[in-house]
Amino acid sequence: MSEKIQDGIDEFTVARFVRGDMKAFDTIYFVYNPRLQKFVYSLVKIEADAEEIVQSVFVKTWENREKLKSFASFESYLFTIAYNSTISLLRKRTKEARYIEYVKSVQIEMDDAGLDENFDWEEFDDRLNLLIERMPARQKEVFKLKHIQGCSYKEIADKLGISVNTIENHIVKAHKFLKENLGKNYLATLLFIHLFL
Repeated sequence: MSEKIQDGIDEFTVARFVRGDMKAFDTIYFVYNPRLQKFVYSLVKIEADAEEIVQSVFVKTWENREKLKSFASFESYLFTIAYNSTISLLRKRTKEARYIEYVKSVQIEMDDAGLDENFDWEEFDDRLNLLIERMPARQKEVFKLKHIQGCSYKEIADKLGISVNTIENHIVKAHKFLKENLGKNYLATLLFIHLFL
């Protein structure tokens, strides 16, 4: 019997999908579509864009299904395609007003991206949480309000009774701390933070 994994997707289902079985594709779509929609929307903040990206993920996965080398990497493979598609969209939209604050707040360099399909997200999640807990108390509070609860700088300033400039300084220092400790995985922190926390 094939080993079951979360939400009922098993090795047999993936094997059928790789062979071009549309019923297997439907099963995979049913399981992963909500999770991918939630993840991508948390990054782009625009429902239509999130829907477009997720549809492209499934199209690309179907078109490249024969390239899947192992069942163990399947979920990471899906989210890596979503990651790459999101990067592409953000590159195109950085000059649009609705994306300027996002890009400024995360201080990212898009060309530093580079995750392979076997990236261990569970291990990364544990490491990221440990690093966040090591931040100074106020810095950690500001970081969580901004990147986990999705508050604006002004909302955080009003909530904590400190200036927007102080908020910005905390965010910059928090990202500097993460970048120093995560190295090449820093960009993964910025793009997948809503998925894990």
